Amino acid sequence: MSILTIILIVLLIGLLFRVGISLLRFIIKLAILALVVYLAYQGVVWLNDYFQLHLF
Repeated sequence: MSILTIILIVLLIGLLFRVGISLLRFIIKLAILALVVYLAYQGVVWLNDYFQLHLF
């Protein structure tokens, strides 16, 4: 293989690594957002049940 081919392969691997890292970061942010929404929903349901049990 020529030197140019090796350099191009190394650059392609670096680019794929960067894209993979940013994609992973996006997926992690999405998962954290989903977790926050789920916990907020559970909190609202719990408060609703709590007030229905203790007020009446």
